[in-house]
Amino acid sequence: MKTILLADDDASLRELARLTMNDPEYSFLEASDGKEALDLARMQQPDLLILDWMMPTLSGIEVARKLRQDPVTASIPVIMLTAKGQDKDRELGHAVGVHSYLVKPLSPLDLRERIQNVWKQQACTEPSPLAKDATVDIVSSLQSDTTIDQSQLLLYARDLRRVIEAERDKARALTEANQALQSEIEERKRIEEALRHAQIDLEHRVAERTTALSTMNMQLTSEIHARKQAEEALHTLSRQVLEAQENERRRLARELHDEIGQALTALKFNLHAAQRQPDTLHARLDDSLGIVNRTLQQVRNLSLDLRPSMLDDFGLTAALNWYMERQAERVGFAVHVTIDPIPADLSPAIATTCFRVVQEAVTNTARHAQATDVWVTLRCSNQKLLLSVRDNGRGFDVESAQQRAGRGFSMGLPGMQERARLADGELVISSAPEQGTQITATLPLEMKGTS
Repeated sequence: MKTILLADDDASLRELARLTMNDPEYSFLEASDGKEALDLARMQQPDLLILDWMMPTLSGIEVARKLRQDPVTASIPVIMLTAKGQDKDRELGHAVGVHSYLVKPLSPLDLRERIQNVWKQQACTEPSPLAKDATVDIVSSLQSDTTIDQSQLLLYARDLRRVIEAERDKARALTEANQALQSEIEERKRIEEALRHAQIDLEHRVAERTTALSTMNMQLTSEIHARKQAEEALHTLSRQVLEAQENERRRLARELHDEIGQALTALKFNLHAAQRQPDTLHARLDDSLGIVNRTLQQVRNLSLDLRPSMLDDFGLTAALNWYMERQAERVGFAVHVTIDPIPADLSPAIATTCFRVVQEAVTNTARHAQATDVWVTLRCSNQKLLLSVRDNGRGFDVESAQQRAGRGFSMGLPGMQERARLADGELVISSAPEQGTQITATLPLEMKGTS
């Protein structure tokens, strides 16, 4: 049994070498630094040293030099493991007795083959002691005694035959061991090839998974960005709604104070005057009745502006016709209303959305468009309500208006779009300077109790 001493500070490499040389013919020793390797070599005198060039305490070159200087260990063959493959490093190694080199990272098969080559070189340079002694004895016997008889020669021949047969047995055993080693090498090559294919397949799967994760990450980033934009738009719209509420309250307060408040004050003065001057009672009562009638009309107008009762009592068609006639009287433009028969049980939420979109669109036309004609069309098709409000006014740039609305300067357009979106519909605005404006809303045709 031959002894191999491996010195390397890398525990994983020592483990790899131990598995590579797992053979009953070998005894394996390990050292983790140069000093431990030198002590073990002097104590155990192994048949082969495998040294790492760079180690703690003593380098592989220093260990080899000290062993070369010691007659007891000078003949031990040395294989050097190194990441240095320059010619000057090899010359330095050979100067201190290094027999062979292995450059890291090393293959287990290369390590085993290099060990076998070192021992084969030793076998070629150092003849077998048994064969040498047998040859010397035969030659010496023949030279010293020329009178040997035939029986003596037969004995020598028999002994020589035995030596030759023993050597042949050794050669046969070596051949069988070599065949087994070749089979093992082929098997390991097959395993390495399978591992290589498995690694390629794994890398391919990792690349696919990485690509999929990257795509998902991009989608998630896009969704997060879209959600942030939606949240910002919601905050802007909420602020605009609050501002609109305050403006509406301010308008109602002004109407109550300026119109109804003044009418009630005038009514109060008339009653006091009639109380003080009975002869003017009839004139004061007539004036007071007129004030009461105007006040009632103003209260009715405020109520209709807040929410027309006609929408709840008579339905969407009647409410739209009434509203457009009223706006035509107020503003002075011509109205053209076309409405398909609408189901009587139309969802209140959809009816309210249609009315508010028309109300907002016509209000914008009255304020900004300077139009002479307004067309309102409401049609039913494929379980959808198709609403269109169009005018022949001066129009506007839609993109610029939406940018202003996004910055919080207006809530008319985003308010209509938000109403349509909340009703699971969509709203499209088409306009250009001096070409009029068209608002188109598509809403689901929902009935009461289905929304």
